[in-house]
Amino acid sequence: MIFFVFSYNRGPHLRNCIDSIERCAAQHTVIIYDDGSDDPETQHILADIEKRHEVKRPRKAGEESQHGALYANMQRAIESVEENELICFLQDDTQLVREIDEHDIHFLEHYFNTFPIGGFLAPVFQKQITRQSTRDRFVFYPERGVYVCEHQSRKPVAGVYYSDISITRSDRLKEANWSFLANEFDNEQQAKQHFLEMGYLPAPFAMWLPNPPAYRNKQKSFTFRLAEIVNQAGFYPFNIMDSQAIKALRERPTNSAPIAEDYLSVAADGLRTPWIYDPLRRYRLLRKLAKLEALLSRLKHSKS
Repeated sequence: MIFFVFSYNRGPHLRNCIDSIERCAAQHTVIIYDDGSDDPETQHILADIEKRHEVKRPRKAGEESQHGALYANMQRAIESVEENELICFLQDDTQLVREIDEHDIHFLEHYFNTFPIGGFLAPVFQKQITRQSTRDRFVFYPERGVYVCEHQSRKPVAGVYYSDISITRSDRLKEANWSFLANEFDNEQQAKQHFLEMGYLPAPFAMWLPNPPAYRNKQKSFTFRLAEIVNQAGFYPFNIMDSQAIKALRERPTNSAPIAEDYLSVAADGLRTPWIYDPLRRYRLLRKLAKLEALLSRLKHSKS
């Protein structure tokens, strides 16, 4: 399997992600696509990682697309794979949380061989902060051996057919003439046209780090910065699961989707539960302030 890791200006998070792959999936290939990080610490960490793994940088100065260059880089990644390979897309604020063994690889290969229109698999846990009604939509499909999000709302949402953090196979995307679009929601609709609903692994091996600092199109609004301060955004890496925790994860009843807080622990103090993954998620007032700031920004640009 090839791990493609996409990064921008979060050096400690990137180093943690790569360390977790080296520890949990040492026999697999790792390639990093950096989106032009200009933070000195991140540049230093990239230089160190480059001694062991391939690091791809922007083709030319200033090259970028919407949502940073994430989707341009994801497209470059799949186009670089010549053989039929399993691919795992990760970002610098994610990590592997347990060892990937032969059982996992066999399951992934069997899934894509058995389901010709199976496009993506999600290797992540469910979030406790998500409403119970949302978590209840994750239903186990025994014939496929995965959970599926049975989302019925007409409101567009990602995560039913596609996620930026996912596993796929290079030939599957090429057969569908897949080309990454400008945002996750558009890629969701594209995946819906070509593939089965995305399967969520019953025994996940990856997860987003809780409460990380983040960028939106390489920028941070005032409200976003304020939310990071209020919620103490920072670096909260996971402890790698031990054999007992992995056993409990694999042997639990399939009518219970895996929740991150039930199986994972963080290696730093100060993190509130339930964990959040977006600094605007915990407080409604901050979300309202963010919408107001976005509206004022649009009005300002419309007058200029």
